[in-house]
Amino acid sequence: MRLARWATVLVFLAGASSVAAAQTDPRLVAAVRSAQEGQGDSARASIQRLLDATAPTDSLYPEILYTQAMVADNAGDMRRALQRVVVEYPTSVWSDDALVRLVQMDYATRSYDAAARNLERLRQDFPLTPLFPQAAYWAGRTYFDLRDPARACQWLADGMARVGDNLELQNQLGYLYQRCGVKIVSDSGTRTDSAGARADSAGARSASDSGRAADSTRARAAAPPPDSAAAAGSQGAKARYRVQVAAVATPGAADDAADAAEKLGYPAVIVRERGLYKVRAGTFATREEAQTAVKRIKSRMGGSPFVVANP
Repeated sequence: MRLARWATVLVFLAGASSVAAAQTDPRLVAAVRSAQEGQGDSARASIQRLLDATAPTDSLYPEILYTQAMVADNAGDMRRALQRVVVEYPTSVWSDDALVRLVQMDYATRSYDAAARNLERLRQDFPLTPLFPQAAYWAGRTYFDLRDPARACQWLADGMARVGDNLELQNQLGYLYQRCGVKIVSDSGTRTDSAGARADSAGARSASDSGRAADSTRARAAAPPPDSAAAAGSQGAKARYRVQVAAVATPGAADDAADAAEKLGYPAVIVRERGLYKVRAGTFATREEAQTAVKRIKSRMGGSPFVVANP
């Protein structure tokens, strides 16, 4: 039974979305390669020697632990190594990777509550992790299985907003997001959601929400830029390019993102496409100007902003 469960976990992780980090130490790279080539015992012995020879205070130590998890020959050892990374080295660059792996393991063994706890810890402790889109995919699957579609759809919408140009992950998130069944039913901002996600109440929004719910692009009135240097080159130029800063499920969330962009001095527009509200900032004559803005917006707002051509 134990061997069958471990085999299930191995097969599942082999087909799971890969995490972002990769070993940097040549000895660890060699150990992983050995394990992949069927020399698991040799790889594990090599990793153990490195652990024994490395001080726990060394910055390499959590990377060794993470690699130990990747070459483990049973689920218990893998989980223990990953949990050590998360608990003992919470500020390590490997901790978010370890959390995503734990989520995948929990999902593979149908421990959905444990997966949800690790997902929420990831969101709280690593809000800007580049692994967020991968985590959002597993969050969607986890919360749908927990019969919590509202949370599933929120994770998926946030993941789609930050997925960037990873087409495979875009498709995975988009496929799951179809279950959210978001449909705008009136200009008031009220929506229905066949998956049961919480509808925005028209009474909780002002009449200005009707503009946010419209299908067409709505140009927002730009507030006076607090940092005129930030907007230099974007005002008065023909808007050939913009920077997409968010793609969210509700008008209110889109408006919040647009407000944040405008506080940085970039006029924002909101476009509704395929059930999502896409927030695009700035008016740039060249792609180079827009790319410069991407760096500033990312440093101030987080997420994964990217340049889009303005039709």
